[in-house]
Amino acid sequence: MPALQLVLNGAALSAQLRNKVTKDDLYGSVKRVVEANGRVLERGYLLPDGRTIRRSQIAYASMDAEGSVAQPPVTYIGEQPAVQIPSSFEQDCPLTPVPMQRLTQFAVADVYALDVAGLEAGLYETTFNYRASYAPREAFVLARGEGDSAQAFLLVGDTKAAPFVGQAMSYEFFDAQASVEEDTDPLDFSMM
Repeated sequence: MPALQLVLNGAALSAQLRNKVTKDDLYGSVKRVVEANGRVLERGYLLPDGRTIRRSQIAYASMDAEGSVAQPPVTYIGEQPAVQIPSSFEQDCPLTPVPMQRLTQFAVADVYALDVAGLEAGLYETTFNYRASYAPREAFVLARGEGDSAQAFLLVGDTKAAPFVGQAMSYEFFDAQASVEEDTDPLDFSMM
């Protein structure tokens, strides 16, 4: 994997991004394979004339009505054309120390193991986009331990301001007394 250039208080830290941590890494996986005569088969498409095309043989491109390659679309945010931000691997990623409580409001979508030397234990805020995009994602670098036993993870996702369960009642209508009028009849099956 490519290296990230992290910047903390003006000092550059080189970090090696390792593979993404997936559910398969945590729980294992099963791969279904279809074989014929000892050869692994793959998915494909059957053409009207009876020929088959493997999925890997198909490429997609935007074409106009005459068959020439179309111009790439322009993306707008509001009324202004959006500027594409380069990948995090092509630019410096500034780190800002934040309190550990910020992690409780963060909905993690992707987790990457990170090899970085010289980073103190704590939580650091940054942005991350694997490829060039118009909106980089929020990210945290979570570091723990010191020396050779230090570990760091890049957590990518979105901040969600979700209240925690506590003494405060979030929904007061559950405690409200039901006001039943005396003159209304309850519904039952005899009314049908």
